[in-house]
Amino acid sequence: MDATQTTEIRTLLLQAADAIDRANAIVSTLDSDDRALLAAPLDEISSALHFKLLQKLYLRYPGLAEESEGWGGAAA
Repeated sequence: MDATQTTEIRTLLLQAADAIDRANAIVSTLDSDDRALLAAPLDEISSALHFKLLQKLYLRYPGLAEESEGWGGAAA
């Protein structure tokens, strides 16, 4: 991968993480049956995104982790 590709992948993964966070916020307002249906799968996706995908990307390209420290959400 080149620098452009790694940066684009990181940006898209962080945007996905933001979308999952927004979905979790909505799910938390649902009734208990719907919340029970959706909360666990969303947590699994979030964990995989942060602790598998992003972690592997940051281990291979450590400079990306430093760039992500200032991440404030989806880019315009």
